[in-house]
Amino acid sequence: MDNKAIIAFQNVYYAYQGDEEGETIPAVENLSFSIVRGEFVALLGHNGSGKSTVAKLCNGLLTPTGGTVLVDGLNAADENNLFDVRKRVGIVFQNPDNQIIAALIEDDVAFGPENLCIPHPELRERVDGALKAVDMYEYRLAEPHKLSGGQKQRVAIAGILAMENDVIVLDESTAMLDPRGRREVLEAVRKLNRERGITVLFITHFMEEAAQADRVMVMDDGELALDGTPRFVFAQRDILRRAGLELPLPLQLADALRGIFPQMPQDILTNEDCTAAIAALFAQGETQ
Repeated sequence: MDNKAIIAFQNVYYAYQGDEEGETIPAVENLSFSIVRGEFVALLGHNGSGKSTVAKLCNGLLTPTGGTVLVDGLNAADENNLFDVRKRVGIVFQNPDNQIIAALIEDDVAFGPENLCIPHPELRERVDGALKAVDMYEYRLAEPHKLSGGQKQRVAIAGILAMENDVIVLDESTAMLDPRGRREVLEAVRKLNRERGITVLFITHFMEEAAQADRVMVMDDGELALDGTPRFVFAQRDILRRAGLELPLPLQLADALRGIFPQMPQDILTNEDCTAAIAALFAQGETQ
């Protein structure tokens, strides 16, 4: 294991119980990877590829059927380590309405650290700091049902921050949000990663979101199919298609335009890349 790794999967296998007696259904098989402290990693895969299983294995919600999951060197399958593992790794799930339990925003963010018996002066600092970090401090006395989906998800992230986790795992946390809400959540998480050095595992099926990560991992039928920078991963078009994934829209547009303008760059990844390439074509008079 990398000495700097905060999460390490070593030949991990996990199988769910099937409908038939004795039947098991593999969710992940022979899965090995490590995430270095401070990384922003996106995990992609089609439905049923094993992404959510990985999320739950990361903080001991599931125990591997085989292999080892280490969190900051601690074996996540050891019950004696669960408290420390879950202090290090927090998970934000898909539906924010299932995560907010208090009548006021600040009370909801305080719920986790209160259960750790954090003394009040520090508790107040944690709650205020967490809400400020996700730009929700002005809503601290608001009622959750009055917030948008993106705002609710940012409150859920604040609740994890108040626990002072080293790692945030977001399991399809933008799936139920509109484009504005998805943008709000992604910007909040990127800010936490940049400014606080919080390690992020961002599980998503939105390719444009994954393109903004430092590193992208692609799962296919419980195994790791690709692992590398976004530019490397999204260049592997055949492997992505076999994994049931489409290219990010900027790449699709660039590929379509390349049939007319062969000089379109090959390394386009983001909307900004695509816009700059098209602008350069106009500037050079190539669109005449």
